[in-house]
Amino acid sequence: MTYKRWDIVAVAFPFVEGTDSKRRPALIVSSEKLHAEQGVYWIAMITTAKSGGRRDDVQISDRENVGLPEDCVVRLARLATVSDSLIARRIGELKPKDRNAVSALWKRYAP
Repeated sequence: MTYKRWDIVAVAFPFVEGTDSKRRPALIVSSEKLHAEQGVYWIAMITTAKSGGRRDDVQISDRENVGLPEDCVVRLARLATVSDSLIARRIGELKPKDRNAVSALWKRYAP
């Protein structure tokens, strides 16, 4: 299956240390062109942030309608590159209001 920017997917998200991963939701932040030409996606972690939020976390405002069981945030500071084989399924799609917030943050760090 091919995914597109703003899709929320279930994925084996790698830990920073690179030694293991955890199944969690993530947001596809790369363009379809990256997947077409390189066969990978850039994803941002989605987390409940139960251990504490961070300044740049983007709250997902409509979690029920995007398929998330709990309140969650997009943590753009945690990016990973993954192939189709690590993505289990599509959960939903981020709504325009939240897309705008993520886009603004992306432009702040990757102008």
